[in-house]
Amino acid sequence: MSFGSYFLNGYTEAGVAVLAVTSAWTWWKGGPAERLGTLIYGIGWLGADAWRALSNQSVPVIPMFVSDIAMSLGFLYIAIRYSSLWVGAAMLLQAGNFYLHAAGLADPSRPRWHGMIIYLLANNILSYLILLALASGTLATILKRQRDSRRKAEAAAKAAGRAAAKLAGLTKPTTPFASTS
Repeated sequence: MSFGSYFLNGYTEAGVAVLAVTSAWTWWKGGPAERLGTLIYGIGWLGADAWRALSNQSVPVIPMFVSDIAMSLGFLYIAIRYSSLWVGAAMLLQAGNFYLHAAGLADPSRPRWHGMIIYLLANNILSYLILLALASGTLATILKRQRDSRRKAEAAAKAAGRAAAKLAGLTKPTTPFASTS
């Protein structure tokens, strides 16, 4: 398979499209943890695809294994640095990919299920779950920003109400023994 024909494959194009859409959304709406996570994952994914295209191997296990190590360590750093549970979930899913590639090194036979190579099927499912975890982290960041802005607006409204009541002289006495007359 040549380099050009590899990237004209429908499955490869669909995977890169999902990666691009997820990355664009996390870069547009996500926090720093999700942005760095998609950057690391995008570089790893595209690097592995380029390696597969250039090496003419359907599954270059060792380069993918090394890529998984690098991505797992990157996710670990981001999860600790930003205390992100979603990036931590992506790291655990990436560890599943790491396990698959380690099993691929130990057992070079490729068992099939309904014509599909189980190893590649599991790898693809985990890859899309990682993207889903990063997208879910972006959604959690959006919801947190909305909640924080709503709380800030409520606090500002309360402060304005207290200030208006104080100016109007409608405040209660602050000491427990103050006279009301």
